[in-house]
Amino acid sequence: MDRGELQNTLKRLCNVMWEANVTNPITYVTQISYLLFLKMLEEMDAEQKGAGNGKYKSLFAKFKQDGRELDYTPLRWSVLTSNPDNEKMLRTLRDLLPLLAEHPRLSATSRAVFQNAAIVIPNGAALRRAVDVIAPISFLAVDADVKGDLFELLVSDLGSQKRAAQFRTPRHLIRVITQIVDPQIGQTVCDPACGSGGFLIAAYEHILLANTNPDFVRETIGPDGLPVRRGIGDKLTRPQWNFLQKGTLHGFESDPDILRLAAMNAVLHQFDQSPLVGRDSICGSEDRWDEVQFDVILENPPFSGVRGDAKRSLRVEKGDKYVLFLAHALRSLRPGGRAGIIFPNGILFGDTDSHIQVKKRLLEQFDLQAVVTLPKGMFEPYTPNPTCFFVFQNTGKPTKKTWFYRVEGDGSSLSSARKFGPQYRNDFPDLLAKWPKHKTEDGRAWLVPTDKIISGNYNMTLAGLGLVEPEKVEHAEPDEILESVAAKEAKVFAVIQEMRELLAGGNGNGK
Repeated sequence: MDRGELQNTLKRLCNVMWEANVTNPITYVTQISYLLFLKMLEEMDAEQKGAGNGKYKSLFAKFKQDGRELDYTPLRWSVLTSNPDNEKMLRTLRDLLPLLAEHPRLSATSRAVFQNAAIVIPNGAALRRAVDVIAPISFLAVDADVKGDLFELLVSDLGSQKRAAQFRTPRHLIRVITQIVDPQIGQTVCDPACGSGGFLIAAYEHILLANTNPDFVRETIGPDGLPVRRGIGDKLTRPQWNFLQKGTLHGFESDPDILRLAAMNAVLHQFDQSPLVGRDSICGSEDRWDEVQFDVILENPPFSGVRGDAKRSLRVEKGDKYVLFLAHALRSLRPGGRAGIIFPNGILFGDTDSHIQVKKRLLEQFDLQAVVTLPKGMFEPYTPNPTCFFVFQNTGKPTKKTWFYRVEGDGSSLSSARKFGPQYRNDFPDLLAKWPKHKTEDGRAWLVPTDKIISGNYNMTLAGLGLVEPEKVEHAEPDEILESVAAKEAKVFAVIQEMRELLAGGNGNGK
């Protein structure tokens, strides 16, 4: 089964869920994922049994845990789906699936997938249709990259919910930022608002690629349809591999449903021994992770919302969430460490006390190396608002100059349809080419002294710094505006009059 057939299989599974009235995207993605994981676990179990020389104990057996005996035999895919009674199959799945969160042989991240797992498929017939779609798939025959990319495609369905805007970051943008920040083997990487894990995946793949012999580097097509270069990490020593698997990547997420998606992604991309933690990075009480610093921070924090219960260690009492996440990065970045963070453009012109306080600290104690402005439509279909990203390093010294770069195209239509092609402008290759030496170009890239930013009350917009002309907004003449208002008012009055006549005349039944 090739990539196209697997993609069609996912579409069929989504249709099964919709027909069963499981239409909330986060819910049906989770339900499908549970079933896919059970099928994969049986295949992995069979493979390991075959290589175990008779010494391997199946995952689907009886285990003692905390004085209890847990029997996972009924959850073996072939056993579960062979039950001819659809309703009994559904009851077994509902009753036993949460027990996988206690399985002593699964990694912590794999167990997190099943933490408080709930099956909401409404009836056995719908479950039977779903398992019949999955049955022909042999996951062991599918490349790990393909499996991971297909899950990313499945998660992309979440774009139909505004809630998803907090984690669905364009993957090609993630790759660009990761390439600029350039995490290295031996460094720790954190995404404090990890969503479904896009930045963690990119950092993992970036490190693998950097440690792969050129003969083993391959170019594939990513989940967004764009070419991606991938490696196998054959140059890594055994201790380096161990650190990459267990000590490199750290993800924090406060939403348990979304954290579950990140855990699924980690398993599919083969870094499921990395810590993914359910916690609020910016608000509430302090915990042990607030005392940890990282070499690299990569993130796209929530764009909206204001909080007044920020953690004391952030040194900011309240403010927009994205401002608090910037304060979090300043606190959590290890000396010498580097961060790449996406923000709404409000971070550029914001002049509240929290905005000014955090931007001042950034420029006084860190090296703000780059501010890259992105075009409108970059985050369609979630928001049309323009965005940017910062790159900075913890030097303990003030910023002297900051490189500003304006991206006007990303190789796509910059619309909700998000079509990619050579016919669309793409400034990312030029950005990556100019970045190492901070090359300048009239109208596109500039070096700005920090004094200029400070004298403008920390306004970092291109227009505020005098780098580009302010956008001119063409307004109609006053008499045209009044005429338009009058016309709309007349329509409103006509509708009101029509409703009054209908109410006065009744509904034809004497009422």
